[in-house]
Amino acid sequence: MPSIFPLHVLAPYVFLAATSFSASVLAHSHINYILINDLLYRGFDPTGRFPNPSNPIGWSTSADDDGFVPPSNYSTHDIICHRDGSPSKAHAPVKAGDKIHVQWNGWPASHRGPVMSYLAPCANLNTTDGCGSVDKTQLLWTKIDNSSPVLISEVGGPPGNWATDVLIASNNSWLVGIPADLEPGPYVLRHEIIALHYASKKDGAQNYPQCLNLWVEGTEKEKRAPPAVATKVVSIAPGAGTPATRLYKSTDPGVKIDIYSTLSTYVIPGPTVVSWATPVPLGRQEKLSMSTAEGTPVLVSGTRTVPFPAKATVEL
Repeated sequence: MPSIFPLHVLAPYVFLAATSFSASVLAHSHINYILINDLLYRGFDPTGRFPNPSNPIGWSTSADDDGFVPPSNYSTHDIICHRDGSPSKAHAPVKAGDKIHVQWNGWPASHRGPVMSYLAPCANLNTTDGCGSVDKTQLLWTKIDNSSPVLISEVGGPPGNWATDVLIASNNSWLVGIPADLEPGPYVLRHEIIALHYASKKDGAQNYPQCLNLWVEGTEKEKRAPPAVATKVVSIAPGAGTPATRLYKSTDPGVKIDIYSTLSTYVIPGPTVVSWATPVPLGRQEKLSMSTAEGTPVLVSGTRTVPFPAKATVEL
């Protein structure tokens, strides 16, 4: 599909795509943007290489080295949404059942490991702006994807093929499925890669947690349903989920591991994927398609939204 994306907007992303190999050499990364139904929503660039937009849906961080969170910080706030993670007011609108194409700013081939996604609802956390001012320590995470089986094959010997090899083959991107019957409302998507190339050493695993604000809308089928017809909705009950500071331990077998030894299996760290999740299988991951336009994030007020304005203030 030919792109009609404005050149002045697309240029930084063309540059990043062209330099994906050099970005991989740096051994660090962040989520540059996401695509939803061919519309682009920008993340947050902590490095300062490019100016950040006024309406990023990605949480800001102080990880200006594009670095990681080590196991010694699993019990600290760093592991929630990366170092000094702070929410944006902007939310990317997405329908239940949609797929989100998450574009990383390159990924090194040596950094093998799992690719995981979590959702945390903000509706019951005493905010009036969705996830825009949420207390990150109150977020409870439900896993919706763990890139199983992660260790795909050891044909040819260790370290073998991993989920991250699939991500790299998909132009450093990953498809995340939003559950088809998810209750509408504001959510934080926590997308994370754990790099295991040094995981045999003390404090050697490298976590790259990234947070993005979403506004989940009902499906078109739900919107058309007569009022008397009940529609299936999956809601994350208040109190359900796991605090990020309890997701992993440094002694977990999927965290403390030598991937250069012969492995028969890999134990994915963290909670199990919920039964109602709709993860995209490894075999159906695909390269990022070209965006046809820049999407407009929304501001949230209670259960209402408005398009994010050119200026950050608006009457709702």
